Amino acid sequence: MGVSSVSTQATLAVFVSHDKALKVWHILSSDIPGLNAEAETLDELIDVISDVAPDLIAANLPGTAPDSAINVQHIVNSKPARAA
Repeated sequence: MGVSSVSTQATLAVFVSHDKALKVWHILSSDIPGLNAEAETLDELIDVISDVAPDLIAANLPGTAPDSAINVQHIVNSKPARAA
């Protein structure tokens, strides 16, 4: 008998932010171990995430389907409101 290779679909979160000083989008944190990237635009960063995530999921999250949904969330660094 062979070993079953059942994969579970999951929704994995990736949190991204924009560094205005460096003019770069980057990954703050992720449910996908090993996922670290940066790009000049958000669209380019999402393309990078889409390209590398399936391989990282397969390598680092056994039992999780490589084509699982990836929820990319933009974190905005808010500034405190100034009193009028």
